[in-house]
Amino acid sequence: MKYGGRTDVGIKRKNNQDSYAVFSKSGYFCAIVCDGMGGANGGNIASGLAVKTFASCIKRGFSLMNPDDFDEFEIKRLLKSAVNETNYTVYEKSLSSPELEGMGTTLVAVIGCLCGTFAVNIGDSRLYRQLDGILQQVSTDHSFVQYLIDKGDLKPEDAANHPNKNIILRAIGVNEMVEGDYFRIDNYDRLLLCTDGLTNHVNDKRIEKILSGEHTVKPTTLKMRADALISEANDGGGFDNITAVIVGGE
Repeated sequence: MKYGGRTDVGIKRKNNQDSYAVFSKSGYFCAIVCDGMGGANGGNIASGLAVKTFASCIKRGFSLMNPDDFDEFEIKRLLKSAVNETNYTVYEKSLSSPELEGMGTTLVAVIGCLCGTFAVNIGDSRLYRQLDGILQQVSTDHSFVQYLIDKGDLKPEDAANHPNKNIILRAIGVNEMVEGDYFRIDNYDRLLLCTDGLTNHVNDKRIEKILSGEHTVKPTTLKMRADALISEANDGGGFDNITAVIVGGE
């Protein structure tokens, strides 16, 4: 499985609270993106610790069982176990120091193996799939503005300018327990995992074009497309950290 990823501090922030990892072994691959919160130190620690813990859980799970023997039930069980362990680890760390109190992080992750491709999302970092050039958001934001949209109290086109657009309703490490949304993803050419530093500045139509490589006449790799997404977000203001990870075919 090919991939390209990049994280960037943006042009307004002094430190980067985003973290990501992509890895593959014989029979499976995994991609993880986290966006930390809770002050400069807290956000950095929360996202980095979440990525490290989640990755360790996935690697351990696949080391105990042949990847070819996994089915949908086992993959979802592994994802839930990884979420629970990651949440517990970040939550316990937040209690270790007054400076880290209240820290947390979003998390969006994908696992692919012989039995299919599966994902989990907590917070407002997003997962998109692209098929035949068409972009579709797979995850649903766990945010206050999405709650208002679902209630019919806010139009989707007004969400970007809402004063409370940064309030998220679920996060890793904030409470003792957390619920994630779990998905099976079929029939895709590419997947995009990203933080809101990208989606706050680049609309879906533009993301769609860049993800397809149609933003330029020159051939591009997935890494070059991830770089292009980062550049577009910075050109649009770059008010937040930006992370984009693309998985799939070129």
